[in-house]
Amino acid sequence: MRGKLMGSARFDDHLVVLTEPKAIAAEQYRVLRSRIEHLSQEKGFRTFMITSPVVGDGKSMTTANLALSMAQTKDRRVALVDCDLRRPSLHRLFGMRMKEGLIDVLEERSPLETALVPIEHPLLASGSLSFLPAGRANAASPEWLGSAKMKKLVTILSERFEMVFFDTPPILPLADAAELGSAVDGAILVLRSGSTSVEALTLAMQSIDLQNWIGVVLNGVDFERSSQYSGVYASYQKTYSAQAIEGRGNHDD
Repeated sequence: MRGKLMGSARFDDHLVVLTEPKAIAAEQYRVLRSRIEHLSQEKGFRTFMITSPVVGDGKSMTTANLALSMAQTKDRRVALVDCDLRRPSLHRLFGMRMKEGLIDVLEERSPLETALVPIEHPLLASGSLSFLPAGRANAASPEWLGSAKMKKLVTILSERFEMVFFDTPPILPLADAAELGSAVDGAILVLRSGSTSVEALTLAMQSIDLQNWIGVVLNGVDFERSSQYSGVYASYQKTYSAQAIEGRGNHDD
């Protein structure tokens, strides 16, 4: 796995909000951020579940980048929780080994304060993003997602942080996301361009109360090849390239 060293951790290259902040993909996460911010101000939403119809749609990458983008907003505290207790992956995106986390808190082996991990990076204000890994899960662990303890934890996190994002397993093959859906303010569905079928999308949206869905994220769009975005992409790249050259010139002076 390729990545970039940031302090003592190696962040995965897919975390473009940090590794390539001027990339078009990073800008799209900022667009998504602004839309969720508007929804939050309008309806008071603070807790969001991110899922996908099937494995491979890029939901964990999307969740991590969205949380990072939110954490870059001034004076905002954000929490990111790995609820994919069957196939946790967020800790690897942040270059971490698995440690105590969500399941350890729910089973009362660790206090929440100990399990939360601060994400440190020059583009993040200190304390702006806290990460709760999946923890030392086992085959029975997913049953906790629909428990009263999990709902209580969602409430605790919503009182402590302005925004909380929960990365959950794919919704079609597993019941885990549906179990958590009723405990959060809103659900976001991640689709992969050219891969997710209309049937999968329809079945996924029927799996959770439609009142809980707040939007769909289309992942994997090639902006350079798309005829709709190619001109915008070229202009965006040209503008930032010119700024980079100007910045280097000013530095040399």
